[in-house]
Amino acid sequence: MSVESVRIPELAAAGTDVAPSFRHAYGDSPEQFVEVYGDPATASATVIFVHGGYFRPRTDLSHARPLARALAESGVLVASIEYRRLGGQPLLLDDVTAAIESVCAELPRWGVSERAQGNLIVSGHSAGGCLVLAWASHLPDGGPRIRLRPLAPVTDLLREVEGHLGDGAVLDYMGVRPEHDLEAYLRHDPRSRAALIPARVDVHSIHGDADATVNVEFSRVFPAALTELPGANHADVIDPDSPYFAQMRNLLLG
Repeated sequence: MSVESVRIPELAAAGTDVAPSFRHAYGDSPEQFVEVYGDPATASATVIFVHGGYFRPRTDLSHARPLARALAESGVLVASIEYRRLGGQPLLLDDVTAAIESVCAELPRWGVSERAQGNLIVSGHSAGGCLVLAWASHLPDGGPRIRLRPLAPVTDLLREVEGHLGDGAVLDYMGVRPEHDLEAYLRHDPRSRAALIPARVDVHSIHGDADATVNVEFSRVFPAALTELPGANHADVIDPDSPYFAQMRNLLLG
């Protein structure tokens, strides 16, 4: 499998103000790549981010580029993950796992300081929050400390299917109902696996209480720290123009 990091000046040349510094491929598929924002040499921390989209193939990482750029302007390195959105489980979790492992392995080669490597924050929005929680639940007990900061995460796949939430997005993603393949759900479902997240992972969710896409009640009953943003909707937590963005950024990076 070829893995490479390439500069992509054509994005900057296109006039976008959210062009990444470079792109890193962690697999052979065109969708297996990471966009990296910020200066590796001066970064104070490393943020690995997984975009959402309720597991629907139509939503790619492009909508998260303003977030990545805004976080990088705070002095951190941001690695924004794209993944194979067609095919459902287990591809998404497999890709997120491979991407995070690849980014962590590449940080020294990118010139990231040991301090910034050790100051690792992993975040994801909506379905991306589900994926990073599931990823963390498969980590071994031993290893470096990680700050996990899910943003408006999908945390209970079984309740999502039972309630036909998101127009059946989770059932489409899983491809089967839990009563027909419970093992698949027990590999991917954050609520079922919460106790398996090792103690070295500090989980703190951030969720708006006006979220009409993923009800904040899911985060309230998930066994982890939670900060609610009064009045914030589903998109506010990733929108740099949102009045809630500064508070979200401080919670994410602080």
